[in-house]
Amino acid sequence: MVVRFASYNTALSRPHSGALLAALKSGKDKQVLATIALLQEVHPDIILLNEVDFDASGETVTLLQALLSQSSSTRTGLDYPFFFCQPVNTGMPSGRDFDKDGDATDKGADALGFGDFPGQYGMLLLSRFPIDHLASRTFQHFLWRDMPNAHLPKCTCGDAWFDDEDLAVLPFSSKSHWDVAIKVNGQVLRCLCSHPTPPVFDGAERRNFCRNQDEINFWSDYLSKASYMIDDQGRRGGFENGDFVLLGDLNASPYEGDSDRTAIQNLLAHPTMSAIGFPNSIGGVEHSPNANVKHSAYHTAVWHMQADYVRPSRLLETVGQAVFWPDSRDNQHSLLNNTSDHRLVYLDVIIKP
Repeated sequence: MVVRFASYNTALSRPHSGALLAALKSGKDKQVLATIALLQEVHPDIILLNEVDFDASGETVTLLQALLSQSSSTRTGLDYPFFFCQPVNTGMPSGRDFDKDGDATDKGADALGFGDFPGQYGMLLLSRFPIDHLASRTFQHFLWRDMPNAHLPKCTCGDAWFDDEDLAVLPFSSKSHWDVAIKVNGQVLRCLCSHPTPPVFDGAERRNFCRNQDEINFWSDYLSKASYMIDDQGRRGGFENGDFVLLGDLNASPYEGDSDRTAIQNLLAHPTMSAIGFPNSIGGVEHSPNANVKHSAYHTAVWHMQADYVRPSRLLETVGQAVFWPDSRDNQHSLLNNTSDHRLVYLDVIIKP
């Protein structure tokens, strides 16, 4: 059975709580409609959507499922009866002055993860196949200080940026890290999902740079079966066994950008990870005419960088992959209008019984 996995930073997040839900209900929001059309065109079987504001009522998910299922004269609807959507750290009040400006009430900068309201920039995994929620794991609350060799930021004088009271509440994950168990063709496959903070928008202490580095390092440790991590369900230890697909906007590139490249390079070269090349596009090359052609083919964001990933485990057989970025001469190029500043990435793999 060939299964298509995809990752897409939709940029659907809105500046106020409830605004995305209102846009979905209206049925007229251009970005929402364009996003639905693009997803129906690519037709993934399992997809991680980044930057979908978390809604505890579940209504946002229900509306997205309904919109995606509606066929049109040109596209077939997508049926996603199964989903995984959990709270994230973005916008969650910390009670601490994380940015050290003397005001602990800053909504975004002092939240557990940057965000102006709880759930902003959330994640949603949609699937055609059943999800085993009891076997799935989340790491929303694991503290940064409890990560061995954590790259905690320091002031320019060398002192620690975060004090003990900060570290008593600050999680390593700016949103959350998920290990989602999905039952496909008679076996369980794991989807490793995350959206690390951008390694910029901070100060000389580079706290976002450090956090992005460790959010990526976590997956390397997890795949190496490290024993230190404890999930939100109280279970200790890293990845067990089996096939997996790593999904998400990692805000890091092995070639360019502002992140610590060693972290992403080590993850991509992990012994459990497939050594296949990266997905590419013609549109990425066209968009970055002055960049290295090889690297620009891998770009997944309009600011000329590879940021988004769908990477399979070593034993999964890959039969196709691409960045959905048609060039300007392609009729499909219009599908990018009114959509995200990221591009969807997909991977086709054979899941044997």
